[in-house]
Amino acid sequence: MPNPNYYSYITGFRGSRKLKIGEFTFTRNKATGLKTYWSCARAGAHKCKARVVTVEDRDVIVKCSQHNHPPY
Repeated sequence: MPNPNYYSYITGFRGSRKLKIGEFTFTRNKATGLKTYWSCARAGAHKCKARVVTVEDRDVIVKCSQHNHPPY
């Protein structure tokens, strides 16, 4: 996975907020307090386990960096 210091927030096809790290996209899973939990956007289609946590939308913590599919 690319360096998590290079990330951006993008708008998905249906208007949802997504997190983009390198060539991989993550969708918001849940938010609690200051933390937002993200899962790979391809988790459903590929059973990908890649996960990220953001703290106050600025600190990115990679929980699982292994994707089981190529970027799309």
